[in-house]
Amino acid sequence: MFTGTGSGKTVEVSIRMLDGATVRGAISLGQNVTSLDGMLSKPTPFLEFYSKDGQRKFVAKHQISYVEPVEPLKKPVLPNTTGSRFTDAYTILGVPRTCSFDDAKMAFHNLAKQYHPDTVSSIDLPPEVAAYMNDMFKQINTAFTELRSELQGQRFNAA
Repeated sequence: MFTGTGSGKTVEVSIRMLDGATVRGAISLGQNVTSLDGMLSKPTPFLEFYSKDGQRKFVAKHQISYVEPVEPLKKPVLPNTTGSRFTDAYTILGVPRTCSFDDAKMAFHNLAKQYHPDTVSSIDLPPEVAAYMNDMFKQINTAFTELRSELQGQRFNAA
């Protein structure tokens, strides 16, 4: 009765039992089954289940309240900032073209605090996130340097 399929194809799930317990792991789809629906509708009384710690178990279908698939966490996609440089300093700092020097300076300081390498130095970040943050910090510095000379020139010309 407890013959495992050993097919290798599994679906990550969260199973709510009738007694209120919730278990998370993966259900083996078995041979010739391509979906979770197909496995649940099979006339077998048990599901082959693999807990998060890798233990193989069998769950009685009549004890299940519901099963919901769990989407695996997706790796975040960061914008590609390494190959292309910014084209607009105002956009990088998030300020309007009519901003004052003090507004640009405040925006620069807020972004610099957010992206400064020392802010996350104690955290073990994935390499692509660390590279993204370093590149953003460089872009923020470059944008403010560009705006500083432009806006300070306007401030002195207006006086």
